[in-house]
Amino acid sequence: MVLPLNNVRILDLSRMLPGPYCSMILSDLGAEVIHINDPKYPYANPPPFFQKGRYRESAFNSILMRNKKSISLNLKKRKGLEIFYDLVRKADVVLESFRPKITKKLKIDYETLNKINPSIIYCSLTGYGQFGPYEQIAGHDLNYIGICGILSLNKERSISPNQELDKKPIPPGAQIADIGGGLVSTIGILGAIIEREKNPEKLGQYIDVSMTDCVFSFMPLVAAFHFSKDLNDGIENENFLHGEQPFYNTYRTKDNKFVSVGIVEVKFWHELCNTLQREDLLLKQFTQGKEKEKVFQELEKEFLKKTQKEWTEIFKSKDACVMPVNSFAEACDDPQIKIREMVAELKHPKFGRIQNVNSPIKYSRTPLKIRALAPKLGKHTKELLEELGYSSEDIKELNKEGVI
Repeated sequence: MVLPLNNVRILDLSRMLPGPYCSMILSDLGAEVIHINDPKYPYANPPPFFQKGRYRESAFNSILMRNKKSISLNLKKRKGLEIFYDLVRKADVVLESFRPKITKKLKIDYETLNKINPSIIYCSLTGYGQFGPYEQIAGHDLNYIGICGILSLNKERSISPNQELDKKPIPPGAQIADIGGGLVSTIGILGAIIEREKNPEKLGQYIDVSMTDCVFSFMPLVAAFHFSKDLNDGIENENFLHGEQPFYNTYRTKDNKFVSVGIVEVKFWHELCNTLQREDLLLKQFTQGKEKEKVFQELEKEFLKKTQKEWTEIFKSKDACVMPVNSFAEACDDPQIKIREMVAELKHPKFGRIQNVNSPIKYSRTPLKIRALAPKLGKHTKELLEELGYSSEDIKELNKEGVI
């Protein structure tokens, strides 16, 4: 079966989550992704692990590295660099996530590789981008969402205006900037591939993706409230999506679980009130001040009357935007996740059956699937070197010299 990115070769120099998440999507789409592994990189096999006896493999890598190839290559050695250049000559895309200027020191920057292969598409995915006052500052997901304004939205509800300054931002349980950066990089790479096919000289180009830029762009509604205040007598209207309104919030149930109420439209609010037999709240969706707190309290009391499962069953046939708040384990057993086959069962030679996260892209004619387990570090080194013309003796010597 021909997949969308068949015959596209991607050299992935990235590490941790953002870059490998991007190349995971591209590999799912059929690209030949070759992960360039530094033999001495200490975090190449991160926890948690699948383990049987003394043998273990990274369960994290099992997701991010599926459908990929792995070559072990020391780019700080001249011969390692030469091998990488040979790979670049036959590649379509290079993806990297080093801190700015590091690639220049390693002689693997875009300007260098563009001279070797003018068709190369080169994507740099970093925390703050290739320029700006923060470009050399270390960072992780929490820093990026903190700078862009997302983290400040993620707080517990304040019962009175006086408590606003006391509310502490709550770190989210998923890496928004890392995943967002990976997704935007994927889009950027796909766009560059399409553009390259259209230009007569088949020239590649450079892509600079900042994770901070990405998450900053993820808030169009927040931005709309802020940008419109200058035309609204300097008053910035409240964004109702971050927990300060009773119609868009979570509520505890009788069994100490939670449901999400994700209402925006009035018609859904009316359905909620009617289902709860609280017609007295029908006209109070957008009420403010003390009356808003009263609505909160009334909804809290109502949802405590039944279990999460009971409420889920009741609202299943109602247009009210009420759904359970699942843990990840519960999500894996959720009928919607199951019917969409988002959890894949794979056969592993050491562990037997293992689970993985399926691609969310559902093609009708060329369905995506996990075609290969995550490779061990350097599994395809010999295969790729032989393809480049290296003999068995050459490969033994490269191994002896610590190049591979």
